Amino acid sequence: MRFRPIAIIVAVVGLLGGTISAGASSEQFNPPKHYYLALGDSLAYGYQEAKFVGEAMTGHIDPATFPGYAGDFATMLREVRPEIQTVNYGCPGETTASYFTGCSFSAVQHFPLHNPYTGSQEAAALGFLEAHPGQVSPITLDNGANDVTPCLALPDPTNCLLISIAAVGANLDKALGELRAAAPNAEIIVMQYYDPFAFGQPATIGITELLNRAIAKAAARHGARLADALTPFNLTPPQPATLCGLGPFCPLSDVHPNDAGYAVIAEQFWAASGYSRLGD
Repeated sequence: MRFRPIAIIVAVVGLLGGTISAGASSEQFNPPKHYYLALGDSLAYGYQEAKFVGEAMTGHIDPATFPGYAGDFATMLREVRPEIQTVNYGCPGETTASYFTGCSFSAVQHFPLHNPYTGSQEAAALGFLEAHPGQVSPITLDNGANDVTPCLALPDPTNCLLISIAAVGANLDKALGELRAAAPNAEIIVMQYYDPFAFGQPATIGITELLNRAIAKAAARHGARLADALTPFNLTPPQPATLCGLGPFCPLSDVHPNDAGYAVIAEQFWAASGYSRLGD
């Protein structure tokens, strides 16, 4: 996940019709099953820059030291389904396009994943679902932030951002459609992003909201729930103190959350899942 602040975002917001953050929810409810499947980018992986660089310098990277929100959410799931097993295919650097082609973090850079696979994350996810019919729920997904990165280096990124955000919506529509077809009764929960740049450039929240709206529309088409990371990170007062406490964002040294930030994201997945009702 990488965003860079840009001066032109107000124009982009205007072209896309405002900064409304759409919501999506599903009426279906299914308790956790035998497997929890985590999909997405560096946030699903649990990446933290300083920790990763430190481990890389020792010559040994242990994915288990990067539990992230998926690990925290898995801990919550075990409170209602103690035997549930987590399969995490999260790939740092993943885009909604590379989801269909391959994880360069593993295949090119040769860094270890939580659960290794060859080929694309799409193929790994669908293969796992095919091998475990009716046994996988929930499925979580965060993807889309890395798609906008190439646009932000351009002198005028407006058209690129318009195209990229539309592509995120289309790619997520395809990915979620495939997941829903393979796991028709699974709870699928999709994350809406926070904005790590808001401390230095508050207007970047507008771009994040536009990305989140595209994510929400794709989720709604396939009965997926939404885990809202923007509100607790960027919209909950006091700001910027709340944002600054959830990651190295003030000033920005890494776009990834600290442990407290990942825990907050996990709480949003938990709230979206509706699983708290199982303890009622």
